[in-house]
Amino acid sequence: MASVPAPVQLLCRQCSAPLPIEQGTQYIDCEYCGTTNYVHKGQTVFHYAVRETVRENEALAALRRWMAGNQTIKGLDKDAQIGRPIFERFPMWFVRVSANGKEQVYLEPAAALSISVLKQLSIPAADLEPYDHTFDGSAISATVPYNSMLKWLREEHQVEAVSIREVSLVHLPIYVIKYSYKDRSYTAVVDAATSEVFANIYPSKWEVPYLAIGAAAFAAYFCAALIPLGGYLWKGGSGLGFGALIYVAVAVVLAIPFFSAAATISAKV
Repeated sequence: MASVPAPVQLLCRQCSAPLPIEQGTQYIDCEYCGTTNYVHKGQTVFHYAVRETVRENEALAALRRWMAGNQTIKGLDKDAQIGRPIFERFPMWFVRVSANGKEQVYLEPAAALSISVLKQLSIPAADLEPYDHTFDGSAISATVPYNSMLKWLREEHQVEAVSIREVSLVHLPIYVIKYSYKDRSYTAVVDAATSEVFANIYPSKWEVPYLAIGAAAFAAYFCAALIPLGGYLWKGGSGLGFGALIYVAVAVVLAIPFFSAAATISAKV
């Protein structure tokens, strides 16, 4: 089991006064003597947290909005049996890397989690604050060691340790919500700072009808596009113009059934 890193205290090189921990910068001015201190953060792990701003009822509302969206099957927000949200502070490795004059941020779960898309989170520096141990009751312990994170960076992103500018362990506030639909259980995560919903597996829309309509529309309009060519081969320039007029009329007529079929499927799927 990997332990949560101890709090980091930086001291001024001139007067030894504590320095404020500023995320994302390598130069920190001492509040007491004014000395500018250069801090190499690549070999120091900072511990931050993002404070929650979303209440439990707001998380449920966000989940239902997501369920009613375009990604999920129709009626999921009404038919799913949704459990009570479980609030957690989930640990993520937050790594700031500098390479070729560009800065890149990588996120990696620091504990086991089935919702891997949490890696897509963006964490603005302004949202980070030093970890407060009053958060311990809801915080999940980090179980992915620092060295494993370095190995992941090297193997998955070809990032070497020398490129790392700053490493932080960040506890993100989330709601884990389990729900069931047609005798199957699913899990979604709601970001308790932004209300964004994350899910790997969920009852998604059936795409076959949409693909069938798309294929049929392509075939129909392709054939219709041959009308001007046929007119040109039949009567030259005059036939081309007449064929173009016929094509416009046919395109308008074809749009009606295809639009109606798409609307009908969208209402049922």
